[in-house]
Formats: sequence, structure tokens, C-alpha cells
Amino acid sequence: MPTSPLECTARPRRSRTRSRTVSARPALALSSLKPHQYDLRPACASLVCPDCETWVPITGLGTKTTKVVPHDTGRAGKDAAVRCRLGSNRLVTVDVTAKKWQERLEDGHAETGHRRKTTVLRKPKVAVAPAVSQIAVRTQAPEHDESGDGRPMWLGGGGPRARLPLTTLHPERCAN
Repeated sequence: MPTSPLECTARPRRSRTRSRTVSARPALALSSLKPHQYDLRPACASLVCPDCETWVPITGLGTKTTKVVPHDTGRAGKDAAVRCRLGSNRLVTVDVTAKKWQERLEDGHAETGHRRKTTVLRKPKVAVAPAVSQIAVRTQAPEHDESGDGRPMWLGGGGPRARLPLTTLHPERCAN
């Protein structure tokens, strides 16, 4: 029977951050992926899971058990947390050096740089639309001006039908 609280504590254990579980699927070779689908920088070694297409960290880079971290499918904080059963804990064969990966990545960028550029098709410049008053003048103006005063039709020029009163009309009150 322990008599003091110090005797009840558990003995120190070696911490293990990842499980020893390994997927039954064959190991994923990095050379089978395109250079933009994985990252071999030591600070952020990761790859795109071929099953769920999410970026996943690689653990144990440089050891004998390099594998993909157990992960969820979908976007973090947006989609439901559904475990990627096929891609989690899958072994990874690192058969590409970081230098070779960097060269392949830069070569891929150089290959896309010489592609035919898209032709910029300029839209034709459209004339400024005339004002409504100008449209009315063009459509209602007779060939020869009958009024002779030179005013446009909307101001009263263009015949007796089109004349507008230029003075304000005030109705008179009836006297009872």
C-alpha cells in the first residue's frame, strides 16, 4: 500500500506521438507523383493524398518507416471530419532527393513558360450614346424646319402639334 503521493505516480514513459499502425496498401512512391503534388522541404514535408486529394504531412522522413499522417478528408473547419481510411498511415517510399525534386519542379515551371500566350482580343469601342433629347430631335425633326425659329421640337419648334407652352398656365378659381 502506498503511503505517500509520490509513490502513487506512474513511472515515466517514452512518448510516442504517432501510432505504429501501417496501412495494408502498397507503399506510395514519390516518383509516381508529379513534382507539384509533394513537398520535400524538411520544415513542411507533405504530399497530396491520392485518395482524398488533401495536403497531408509525411512523418518519419529519413527513417525506415516514412508514412502519411492519419488525416480527415475535406477542408479544415468547413467540412465534416471524415477519416480518410485508404490513405491514412500509408507507407511512403522516398525515391526522390530534395535536389532532384527541386530541379523537376523548376523544369516543370520552365515547360509551362514557353506555351503559347493567349491573344488579347480588344472589344471595339462603341460610340457614346446620344442623350434622349438628341434622339427625340433626330426622330421628330422634319427635313425642313417649318417653324423657322431654330428650336428643337421638344422645345416647341417643329409645327403647331409639337409646340409646348412656354408660359405657365394657372387655373382660375370659380367665384360662387
